[in-house]
Amino acid sequence: MKGAFVKFDGGLLGGLPNIVLFQFNPESVSRAPGLAAPLEAPDGSGPTPADQPGEPDESISFTLRLDATDQLAAGNPIAAVSGVLPALSALELLMYPKSSLASSLFGGGPQPHRSPPAQLPTVLFFWGPYRLLPVTVTNLYVMEREYDQMLNPIRVEVNVSLRVLTPVRLPAGAQLEIGAYQYTQTVREVMAALNLANAAGDLLGAVL
Repeated sequence: MKGAFVKFDGGLLGGLPNIVLFQFNPESVSRAPGLAAPLEAPDGSGPTPADQPGEPDESISFTLRLDATDQLAAGNPIAAVSGVLPALSALELLMYPKSSLASSLFGGGPQPHRSPPAQLPTVLFFWGPYRLLPVTVTNLYVMEREYDQMLNPIRVEVNVSLRVLTPVRLPAGAQLEIGAYQYTQTVREVMAALNLANAAGDLLGAVL
């Protein structure tokens, strides 16, 4: 099973989603759950009270490896003319708002960035059947290690940093993204219940 990113409003060729299937799953994933930061008040008067209940924030980071060696050996025509540039470009476009991408593709010219942070593109991060999370890609650190004769990258490592978007931080109408978050939270609660069952079994075994 492969990890993946899916951005449904990718804006590719006018309406196609942007799907990034991991060529190689990362060897490790770092996760940092933390208490949610206060949200700004709707009237712009400053943060809401710090004791406002809400789901914890979470940041995720890992390293992806892109390698066109096997594709080149198999005679893949796309790899032959562009190396891993298609996969790398798909990753980079996860950080672009749809309107910005559309204007660059179809000649609309540069547009001022009008999207507040809550309206930045939402990406679904698939990490197995039990974890499907709405995220924003906050940072990509790209290390290109080898090139072909046209200077297309052949081997690349990308350090990826994500921020999980809780329902309160998702834009209005993001029902799919909210559903993905709630699904993952439900699975987390089920897994915690299974852990309780294991603990009860171990305790009973110790007593007997």
